[in-house]
Amino acid sequence: MISSKQYSSLYNLSQDKSYNQVEQTLKHKAVNGVLWRVAEQGGKQLIYFGISVVLARLIMPDQFGMVAMLTVFTAVAGVFIDSGFSTALVRKTDRTQADCSTVYWFNIVISIVCYLILFVCAPLVGRFYDMPQLTAILRVSALGLVIGSLAGVHRTLLQAEMDFKSLTKFNLLGIFISGSIGIFMAWLGFEVWALVTQGLILQVISTICVWYKVKWRPSFIVSRNSFNEFFGFGSKMLASSLLDTIYSNIYSIVIGKVYRAADLAYYNRGSSLCQMTSSLPTGILQSVTYPTLCKLQHDNEALKRGYRRTLRIAAFVIFPMCIGVGAVAYPLINVLYTEIWIYTATLLSIMVFSMMWYPIHAINLNYLIVKGRSDLFFRLEVIKKVQGVIILCVTIPLGLEAMCYGSIVSSLLSLIWNTYYNGKFLNMSIFKQLHDFSPILLLSGVMYIGARSVAYFMGNDLTSLICSVATGAVIYIGGAFLFHFPEIKELKELKK
Repeated sequence: MISSKQYSSLYNLSQDKSYNQVEQTLKHKAVNGVLWRVAEQGGKQLIYFGISVVLARLIMPDQFGMVAMLTVFTAVAGVFIDSGFSTALVRKTDRTQADCSTVYWFNIVISIVCYLILFVCAPLVGRFYDMPQLTAILRVSALGLVIGSLAGVHRTLLQAEMDFKSLTKFNLLGIFISGSIGIFMAWLGFEVWALVTQGLILQVISTICVWYKVKWRPSFIVSRNSFNEFFGFGSKMLASSLLDTIYSNIYSIVIGKVYRAADLAYYNRGSSLCQMTSSLPTGILQSVTYPTLCKLQHDNEALKRGYRRTLRIAAFVIFPMCIGVGAVAYPLINVLYTEIWIYTATLLSIMVFSMMWYPIHAINLNYLIVKGRSDLFFRLEVIKKVQGVIILCVTIPLGLEAMCYGSIVSSLLSLIWNTYYNGKFLNMSIFKQLHDFSPILLLSGVMYIGARSVAYFMGNDLTSLICSVATGAVIYIGGAFLFHFPEIKELKELKK
């Protein structure tokens, strides 16, 4: 169990330890963290995946689309509730009771304010989408913001201590119970309300479990010094996160307004599959490496080694996953979600070439946060979002597929911005960074051609899916061993 006294000295390193001992200790914690984060995210996505397949066969696409229309509003509210304070709290190595309590009460107050705003504005949202039924759905689903804020600091403290084992257990338990309830309600015919209830139950279970595990309790303290300190760092993170959240959901807003609710469901289904193969694995690396690298933030050479190693391993794992999903998109969607969802495959086969670059973006930005350059982080986000909105405006009249192609162009331009600015700190040109993973990209392309050819000639049934996946796996894994990719050795070393 975690005691309150631990937080004021969390991650303080003994002065008499050598640097090598410190690095080995951090590496051990990081590896254990990765294993538990893999277990959590892998298990969570496996359960989520199974639940989504069942629900997609019980609920029509337009019902999923209605829930997706409201995601941007709750997501933006969630950014205001956190306000970058969680990141600042993890980054601070000598956090106190006053620090944690200040963040806790701030989260509670802002969550209530955000809920009241959403409650009052819900009819306006319904009129915006010309769907009055969204009013009640938003008012109920937004309750999850208040429930989740009750354990926001507790989750942050578990993450700071790298207790991913507990987080894994709690998340898997909540997902399984809430998913089971959602499936049962969908079977009874509750449709969209099954999805809403599923989200609320997940928040309730997660909050109860985290409160039980973390013995820290908030004091009735709001420290002005603590608030000013966190706000100085968090305000820039807030602005950046707000931009990122709105931009991440801007496609949902546009598709929900301009096209049908079912079209939004197709797009979101494809986007979710992309996230499983790109942003979620990257998130595992970020959540584990960020607290670890913060301990080495004053050693530029150590950070540079960690950056390049993380970049290569992420590319080695994520590039083939994304490209492989794009290669087998049609048989994958047809087998899992039936012919009703087949248009998702068209969008998915395009989106993967945008999302595959996500780990490169995220790792570059993570380095800036570790170095405390939230100002530069924010500047980059503004530049990339402006360019993305311009590309979106150009492609909206051309249809959903054109919008997906536009996201590829935006992602590649963002890659140039991120690697250029980060390269100045690392003393690495953009070409040197790209050179690190160019062999991986080439092998992934060969794998795509092989797997896509099998899927094209065999059709969209289960046999085609199995054969195309097997073909892609043989090409990529066999090629990696044949050409002695160094990432294989690095992955093996993580076990030591």
